[in-house]
Formats: sequence, structure tokens, C-alpha cells
Amino acid sequence: MGLIAVGLAFFAGQSSFADQSKKEQEPVKQAETTSQSANLASLPILPELTMASHFSGVPYAQSGVSVSVVNVKKLQTEGIETLSGALASVPGVYTQDGGSTFQRGSVSKTIIRGMNQAAYTLTMVDGMRISDPNTTGDKYFGITDLFSLGGLEIVKGSQGAVYGSGAVGGVVAMETPTGDGKPTTKIFAEAGSFDSVTSYVTSQGRLDKLTYFVGVGYEYTANDPSIYVGESTEYKNPTTKNNDFEQWSEALRLTYDVNDKVTVSLTYRRNDATLQYPTLDWNAWPADTIYVNEDKNHIDLITAKIDAKLTDKWTSSLMVGYYGQLYTCHQPDLNPEPSYYKTTTDKVQMEWRNLMTWNKKWKTTWGMAWDRTDYKAVSPNYEAPQNQLDNVYAFFGEQMWSPSDYFDASLALRLEHSTVWNNHFTWRYSNVWNVQGKDAATRIIGSIGSGFRAPTFLEQKGSYKSWGSLYQGNPDLNVAKSLGGDLGIEQRLATDHYFTLTGFWTRVNDEISSAKKTGYRTWENMSHSTSYGIETSFFGKLSDYWNTGYELSYTYTMPKGSEMKNGTIQLNDTARHMIKGTVYCSPIESVTTGFRVLSAMNRTCWNGQIDNFCTVGWFAKWQATEKLAFHLRVENLTNEKYLITNDYDFGPREARGTGVYGGVSFEF
Repeated sequence: MGLIAVGLAFFAGQSSFADQSKKEQEPVKQAETTSQSANLASLPILPELTMASHFSGVPYAQSGVSVSVVNVKKLQTEGIETLSGALASVPGVYTQDGGSTFQRGSVSKTIIRGMNQAAYTLTMVDGMRISDPNTTGDKYFGITDLFSLGGLEIVKGSQGAVYGSGAVGGVVAMETPTGDGKPTTKIFAEAGSFDSVTSYVTSQGRLDKLTYFVGVGYEYTANDPSIYVGESTEYKNPTTKNNDFEQWSEALRLTYDVNDKVTVSLTYRRNDATLQYPTLDWNAWPADTIYVNEDKNHIDLITAKIDAKLTDKWTSSLMVGYYGQLYTCHQPDLNPEPSYYKTTTDKVQMEWRNLMTWNKKWKTTWGMAWDRTDYKAVSPNYEAPQNQLDNVYAFFGEQMWSPSDYFDASLALRLEHSTVWNNHFTWRYSNVWNVQGKDAATRIIGSIGSGFRAPTFLEQKGSYKSWGSLYQGNPDLNVAKSLGGDLGIEQRLATDHYFTLTGFWTRVNDEISSAKKTGYRTWENMSHSTSYGIETSFFGKLSDYWNTGYELSYTYTMPKGSEMKNGTIQLNDTARHMIKGTVYCSPIESVTTGFRVLSAMNRTCWNGQIDNFCTVGWFAKWQATEKLAFHLRVENLTNEKYLITNDYDFGPREARGTGVYGGVSFEF
């Protein structure tokens, strides 16, 4: 790796970065002004590129992989400000804005196409893997906002060949914005229900060869903590046991063009978040004693990258990154110790990636990666501290073939060696048929690939007590392996109007699940679980009618386990039916308004079925001047009452009620 870095640095003095790489970065730039992004109908219907579905950025129309490229600026105009809210709008993704357990700031379980374990969704930020067998991305999903994101993609299906361990259901890939154009600064401020305050300041632009983006944000909310207490039939809101969430966050990206063929970049992200939430004390009887949990998350993420065009055919990239997370859980009412439960994760990653463009028909991506993770966890419940050091070495490649304007195909392969779980090989094949050529009205995609999920330290070697039960790890656990595929069609019905239909399936063999033994519980490789279904959507815009736009999607998923649990074979924490929709218009040029609908049915939790729900939101934005805008939104307009979760450890939780929020943004 050191020789590679020296070689790239040498080329920096006599060659420069590839024009293609610059073009690949354009979709994640956040250079639009407030006035440009105010009119939703002016935004493109289809994305130009996908950066996350292959080893290198490719035109969206030439990718056969099922991917949702989220327009972050568009969602912000619609009043969606959080990562969990953005994910909740994506077809095939089951999650809820504000988190799936304790509302805003809590863990946010993101289930892609019915793959119900947090370890089945891989999280990537600025090219760094921030999730692994021991550390999932659910906490990161719950605290991240959209102000510090320029690119967001959800790659669906088993993606082990591109991303390695954990990409069983799919991948959530995020990028810090890249600055461009005239330097501008934007101030955003909002306040509303539940004592909520959100503020964010961003500055971005280009100064000769240097582009920059910097953002600093603060938010606070008391949430709306309703909890089912004892034998009562009502949900109670304990006024002295709040559900407060508070966070400071920062983001930075610097990109410097050494010359026209070499670019170096640096990113830095930091989160300091605290969440307090009421919890039932199940050790008391009846279980109506409430105490406070206090969760704290401190996250640092740093990446450095150099991209160079070494020859006319060879583009190379070297990335080095560090991710550190400190998570503590404290119950001040019950335990005076400052950290009742504490985990630390330190990850160092290096990746060397090369793109060989042989001709218009053939492209090859190849490279290698090293990922070192040091994971530690301490709790009074553990008989001994958890401590696992894992080094993962990966060799990967992808061959892309474009024999004509009608057909594109790719084959990706990856071999990984872990010092903990040994070797694993994954693969993926995808293709796309543009029926009428480059600007086809009909586009047919299909892919099939494998993935895997390695067991955690706790599942292999852990020993702890929880709620009176003893848990023992199983050192003989096998890696859980997945195979999945999809087949879909994207049809242009008329100018700026589209219809999509995709069928999908995934099977996980040797799934890791808890099992009850005499006197204790452990983990075993169960037979299998499967998930299959369809995603369908309609979206488009009517520019001649108040600049009206619309999006409507329906997802049917049947996630099944090999065993009956709680009277059902449907996997926990899944929904069988999801309906999502948005409609917006501009009755006058400076005003944009619209409604959002989110509904989930046949939902499950740890103990069986829980409530169906259908929530409605309204948003409006007035662009008073070119630089000044006012916005207003109402969440859960009908004050829908439903359970977020019925978790045994924390008690049934009800969703937030109606919330009204308003604010202003100013750009200069």
C-alpha cells in the first residue's frame, strides 16, 4: 500500500485526475442555490449516474442493479430533514422517520426488502464501511441529518461482491457534499412542536483549485414519549421522564485539483448525540416503575483520498480512512456508575481501486482493501469484557461489457479473508436491456448475487445475563450466506412520466438466531429465511399544471423464517405491505406545497403483529426573495396513534403525535 501511495504521489507531479472521475462526483455536489431548488418541478425525474451500485460510477441507464438514487435537495424542499425520513421514502425500505424504537435520535432499524436483521444492511459513508458484524449502522441512521449529505443511494439485494460482509439485504451509501461555484453560505433555522429546535449553517464554493464544503448543526427535541404502563389500557406520557434528544454535528470536505489529472480530497464528520428515554423496570412488579436511560454517541470519521489518471486507459484511486464510535448507555436512576454499558469501535480502512477503460465496450475495475476493526464492550451484565480485533483483507474486480447501445452487463467478484471468520467468496452478475437504445422508453434490468453475514463476538464467545436469563456464545457458528436476485422493468409512459415494476427474492442459509437450551440461551445456525415480493412505482411531473409532481410506490414483501415464532412465520420487525406517496405543486411561482403519505400494514414485532398505520404530512415553502425562504410543515396531520414497537426490554412505544414546525433559510 505504501508503494502504491508513493506511485500515485509521483504521478501527481506529471499527470492529473481523470475527467471521468470529475463527472462521477457531480451528482453528489450541493451547489444549487436555494432559489434553484425551490421549484421541485425543475429537478430531473431520473438520476444521471449511480455511484454506489458498482465499483465505479456508471450512467444510471447502464446499470442493471436495483438502486434508488435519492435527491437530497428535493427531500429537503419537501420538509424531510433527517436520514431516517429519507430512507422511509424509498420503495422497498421499511423504517420510520425518527427511528424505530424511541423516536428522533434513537436507533433506526432499516429493513431492505424484508431482510430483518440490522446486520443485513451495510452502511457506507464517504467510502468507509462503518458497520461490521459487531457494529451496525442503526444508531447512525437515527441521528444523521440531510444538511450534511450531498449523495445518498440505497443499493438493494445481496451486494457482497462489491461491499463484502453485511451486504445481505442491501447497502446505504452516503457522501459528504462537494462544494462548487461561487462561495455561498446558508443559514437554516426551525422550531416547532415537542420543544424542537433545529439549526444548521453551511458554506461551500470553489476558490481556484480548491473546493470546500463545511457545515455545523445543532438540534434538540423532547419528542413525545408515550409508554404502556402496568396493567392499564392507556398510553401514558410521564412528564418527569422525558425523551430528550440533543446533538451537535459537523461535516467538512476539501477537494484540491493538483492539475487536470490528479485530485486529492479530505472529509471529516463528527457527531455528539445524547438521548434520554423512559424505560419500564421489569424487575419490579407490577412492571410500572419507570426509569431513565441515557444514551450517548460520539462519532468521528476521517477520510483522505487521491485520484489520478495514470494513462489514457488507467484511472487509479487510493483511500485511507478512520472511523471511531464511542457509545455509552447509563441508567442514572438505578446505577450511579457513569457508563453502565459502553462500546468502542476503532476502524482503519485502506482501499486501492483501479479502472481500466480498454475501449467503448470493455471496462475493468480491480483492486484490494484492508479493514482493521478493534471492538470493545463493557457491561456489568458481561462476565468478561468483549474484545475483538479483526483484520479483513479483500481482493475484488468487476468486468463491465457494453456491446451496443441496447445492452450492458457486468460480473463482480470478491474474495475476503478475515482473521476471525476465515475466507469467503462472493459474486454478482447484472445486466440491463435498453429496448430502443440509449434513450429507451423501456428499460429491463436484472441481477443475481451472493452475500454473507459473519457472527458477532457476543454470538461466538459472549457470556452475559439479561432480565434473569443467561446467554452463552457458540464458537461453532457458521457464517450466514445469502443468495438473491431481482428482475424489473422501467417504462416511460409519456414525457416525464414513468412506471416501474420489480420482482425480488433473497434466501439466507445458516441464519444466526437465538435458541433456548436447558438453563440458558445461545445462538445457533437455523435452517434458512427467505424474502420475496414486488416493488412498483409511478412518478412524474406536469409542468403545465402548477408545476405539479407526484410519486407513488407500493411494496409487497413476504419475509418468512423456517420456524414458527409467536404464531407466525413472518420475520420480526417487518411489514408485508408499504404504500408511500408524495404530490406537490406551485400554485404561484414562489410557493411550493404538497402532501406526503406513509403507510405500513401487516407489521410484526418480537411478540407478533402490531398496528397498521397511515400517516399524512403537509409541507409548504415560500421563496420570498432569491436568497430568503420560509417553510412550514405538519407531521402526522391526522394524529395517528400506533405502536412504533412492542419491545420486551423497553415496553410498548407509541409514535409521535401531530407536530407543527416552521422556519427560515437565508443564503448569502
